[in-house]
Amino acid sequence: MIAAMLVDDEPLANAGMRQLLSAHGEIEITAVVGSLAEARTALRAHQPSVVFLDVEMPGGDTFSLLPELDEATRVVFVTAHERYAVDAFAVGAVDYLVKPVDPDRLAETIRRLSAPAPDDDARHPAGELSSAEPTTAARLTVPLRESGLKAVVDLGDICWIESLRNYTRVAMQNPPRLLIFRRRLSEWLTDLPEATFARISRSEAIQLSLVTHTEWKSRSETRVFFGGGVEPMSLGRASTQRLNALLADG
Repeated sequence: MIAAMLVDDEPLANAGMRQLLSAHGEIEITAVVGSLAEARTALRAHQPSVVFLDVEMPGGDTFSLLPELDEATRVVFVTAHERYAVDAFAVGAVDYLVKPVDPDRLAETIRRLSAPAPDDDARHPAGELSSAEPTTAARLTVPLRESGLKAVVDLGDICWIESLRNYTRVAMQNPPRLLIFRRRLSEWLTDLPEATFARISRSEAIQLSLVTHTEWKSRSETRVFFGGGVEPMSLGRASTQRLNALLADG
């Protein structure tokens, strides 16, 4: 049984989610609250397995609640605003539902909540050009560019990193997304295992084992693909030669 808590300042929204979740026998609603203060109290009293959170609440937003969650508590954001989706996934949300919540879309969320944690082979598939399997499950907490939030990053989910001077653009899987971090590439490389990540130029690094294939576009551009909806990476000639040599060695 999955113990769930609903957090929304609109009573009708909480009632609607309660009704939708009643169709899923594996979910037990243990608390329904309508304010941030009530949510903090309920979190201590009920210790839910999952929290369904609206984002915008009187007195602030529910991102401020995240540091108070137990490490095992999962989060699903439920909101009328699509603009928070990137930040939601960056802080490790299981899913992001837009109101009015579609029952079929909610059913997919429940499947994610009910599924066992994926093992290393499922999380880090070896592509046809893969080298060594990832060996790290380490996580870092890294500041995002402008939001003031910090992202919880599973290093094994990073497909590629591109330097943007004092920032980096990072393509991740599970779920596929592009994020901008207030972190230099050199800082990333101090935390990334050399066995699975390769710096292929001064401004680019790739997790070799997640590469599925490459596609030649022109003499000056090759695209590197990672599958699963991940944004491909575009490389110049010198970076492509370095990547091909590393993949051949693997």
